[in-house]
Amino acid sequence: MLRQSKLKISKPFITPALIFILALAMILLVGCSTTEQNVPPGEITGRVYLDDDANSECDECGCDFYLEGIVIQLYKGNCGGVIHQTIETDADGIFKFIDLSPGEYCVSPKVKTICEGYKPTTPIQQKVVVVSGDSVEAPWFGFDYNLDLNN
Repeated sequence: MLRQSKLKISKPFITPALIFILALAMILLVGCSTTEQNVPPGEITGRVYLDDDANSECDECGCDFYLEGIVIQLYKGNCGGVIHQTIETDADGIFKFIDLSPGEYCVSPKVKTICEGYKPTTPIQQKVVVVSGDSVEAPWFGFDYNLDLNN
């Protein structure tokens, strides 16, 4: 004959501490999986101009012009390495990188473009920090005509 035993539990099986730990774990798991999806993207804008007087400033007196078709490269973190995005400047010399996650970026004109008739008058690598939902304007890139000393 089989003997049946009665299981007696003297304390509640699920304690308040266990409920708290399970609830905290669920909050952390749900929070981690949706945090990045809820972060609004940022953007980086800038401009490339012909620095006709090579003074490293974009003068509004009509002697400087904006450069169209200059390839701008965007790197995540430091310059060099893997290119995150590439874009060309428009007719007003403006470039705009959109849908960027927050973090540090480096913006730089493509070197081949520079060698095709222009020399920089401003630094050609600019570090930019993107904050969630913000539009950041990178320092403008200035170029002068590449002088040919052999002529």
